[in-house]
Amino acid sequence: MRFPINVSKQNRCPVCKKRGLGTNSPLTPRPEVAAISFLVMSHIHGRSYPVFLGSELMLSWDSGVSKHPQARASLGAAFVIAKKDGGRPDVGQMGIQFCSTRCMRRFLKEAIDELDRRIAAVKPEIRAAKHQSGKEHH
Repeated sequence: MRFPINVSKQNRCPVCKKRGLGTNSPLTPRPEVAAISFLVMSHIHGRSYPVFLGSELMLSWDSGVSKHPQARASLGAAFVIAKKDGGRPDVGQMGIQFCSTRCMRRFLKEAIDELDRRIAAVKPEIRAAKHQSGKEHH
């Protein structure tokens, strides 16, 4: 794999090259997707420059399955793994420093393990939604 990966027009998984990812289709069902997201929150209100409110780093998972066949939102899990308050001038940047790559790897592994726990909690609801949509098609 070559870094940095260009996600400007992502339509494949950067690791296995599976198609459909990154297209953010509003249709359900759609491909299952796991994501790392960085969000900078800002607000412009009567000023010519933005006021930064903060930033967040998130892990998320979208099942691609909705509760109802006509729903656009699908079931999933997400959580913020790091956040930064907007009271500092460098809020548009976020860095997490570790004493070693071993600690960085442990942090990322534990964050992904937490996402897996949250996914496991929503799986029964996804199975029920799949079962319900299967009934409606017959």
